Amino acid sequence: MPALHLFTHFLPNIHPLHATPFSCRKNLSTNLPTFSLRMSSSSPRHASLASVAPLEAILFDIDGTLVGFNGGEPISEEFFIKNLSGMHNEELCHVLFPDWDIERSRKFLEDKEAMFRRLAAEQLKPVTGLDKLCKWVDDNGFKRAAVTNAPRENAEMMISLLGLGEFFELLIVGSECERAKPFPDPYLEALQKLGLSSEHAFVFEDSVSGINAGVAAGMPVVGLATRNPESLLSEAGATMVIKDYTDSKLWAALEDLAKKTGEVEVTA
Repeated sequence: MPALHLFTHFLPNIHPLHATPFSCRKNLSTNLPTFSLRMSSSSPRHASLASVAPLEAILFDIDGTLVGFNGGEPISEEFFIKNLSGMHNEELCHVLFPDWDIERSRKFLEDKEAMFRRLAAEQLKPVTGLDKLCKWVDDNGFKRAAVTNAPRENAEMMISLLGLGEFFELLIVGSECERAKPFPDPYLEALQKLGLSSEHAFVFEDSVSGINAGVAAGMPVVGLATRNPESLLSEAGATMVIKDYTDSKLWAALEDLAKKTGEVEVTA
């Protein structure tokens, strides 16, 4: 759900978050196991990235994880975190416009996405240190995929503007899966298409919704506190939380993981 704050002065009165029905989402599947959409402090989680050695793939969210934005008309940070962060547009139909018919709300959100694409070229910027991380991934030959709840047209545009069209092997869009994040379906589909197990991959995410999805798919998640509080991301189940890709604890973990990956491959 990219950059809703860029045009919030056009929004009607916004209703507080309530239990969001999923009836508007197409092809809703009940085949996958249910899971808690918020991790508790006692929930199992990966203690470190080293648990996935030998590493084979890294999966990235896009908005807030690869890119940030300058400018725009801000809404309350508290409101955004509680009600909007990481949500799929079909969910926002009910959250923002509970009294509208579904076609009207979908049309509004389609217009919102078109406005986003017009503004993004000027306001989009890579998260600090992204180029260094991408080079590390390339140099080590790890597989990679982008996994997002953003519309495909937005996702492809952001990847292109960042110059990462050749970097990603795969783009998975939540609305094209049985269920979008916070369910694990998009990450499970990415793993399936890459031909990999969750035991040898990890995720970069910036929202509670995305972290829930990554953890439910069986992978450790590195949370980026680009727009959500560190404590919220940690509570959601992030293995570690960083400000950006220059964080020293991230690089210590990556170096340790690369070393363990090399040791396992030599032994095998």
